[in-house]
Amino acid sequence: MKYIKIICFFLIVLLVSCAEKESISEAPKKKIFVSTINAKLITFEDKESAQGTIEGLIDPTIAAEVSGKVIKLYARSGSSIKKGDLLAEIDNADYLYQKNLAEAEIRKLIIRLKNQEKIYTRNQKLVDKNFISPNALDNILTDKSETQEELEIAKSRLDIAQSNLSKTKIYSPITGKVEKQIASIGDYLKIGDGVFQIISNRKVRVHIPFPETLSQKIKPGLPILLTSPVSNEPYEAVISELKPMLSEDSRTIDVIADITNSPLWQPGATVRGTIVFKSEKGVAVPEQSIVQRPSGNTVYVVENNIAKSRVVTIGLSQDGYVEILDGVNEGEIVAVDGASFLTNDIEININNKN
Repeated sequence: MKYIKIICFFLIVLLVSCAEKESISEAPKKKIFVSTINAKLITFEDKESAQGTIEGLIDPTIAAEVSGKVIKLYARSGSSIKKGDLLAEIDNADYLYQKNLAEAEIRKLIIRLKNQEKIYTRNQKLVDKNFISPNALDNILTDKSETQEELEIAKSRLDIAQSNLSKTKIYSPITGKVEKQIASIGDYLKIGDGVFQIISNRKVRVHIPFPETLSQKIKPGLPILLTSPVSNEPYEAVISELKPMLSEDSRTIDVIADITNSPLWQPGATVRGTIVFKSEKGVAVPEQSIVQRPSGNTVYVVENNIAKSRVVTIGLSQDGYVEILDGVNEGEIVAVDGASFLTNDIEININNKN
């Protein structure tokens, strides 16, 4: 009887385990939910960006060319000026006296020269009649030549006096803005003392440091796109030159480009430059679609709700997309969200509501 009970117990256990196996085998497989997208062609750009500064190329300091006291100023810091505008006046009284003195000297010498010519003409007639010796004319010719030379000197002195007098009025050599007023009314200026510092935005230069690793790729003539907080519009420039030496502190190469006829681009402002080395169309998938597997970078292509693994070769990354050089064709459906949970030939549920 005891053995019969033991045999019955084992039969019951065997039946229960078989029933559990059958229920497990009949349980449906759980599908993974993923979102998908079609691989598409986009333009990939091999580009680099860096930040630099704007330098003024035309920023002269207007200085006094003659000495004297400032009596009038017609501009101040921040004033907009045009080429030829009168900026300041220096007391011209002394220079006016010098001009008048030079003019009087010229008039005196002209009178003397005319008188000498009359004496020469009169004595020439006397020589012709043998009333006086021909040697008498030599002294008259000598005096006349000396007077002519003195007259030329006096005319040069008048030119200098007129030039100095004209320099008492200081005009702007360029169109721009007054960056700094250096002199004030009543200041006595010596030759070379500054009066105004003027800046012009007609032509400015940008200096942008790029990493030394790009020194073999960056060449003069390449286009560079410039943006700055001081201007809402980007500026398309061309690299004009590269500084021959790298910066010792930052190990960067100084890229130089010029901006012309853009008044909003102000010296001292920051600027960002972007150089596009190469631009080409390529098949693109979202970054989430690229999954790391032992075989390499993998993308899961969806065919009839079945995920097929593809080992791919990737290129450039741009705006959340990765360039696929080999492995996926344009228009193929690839898994995006949930791709990291997939394996080859697994059945999936597609959820593209988001």
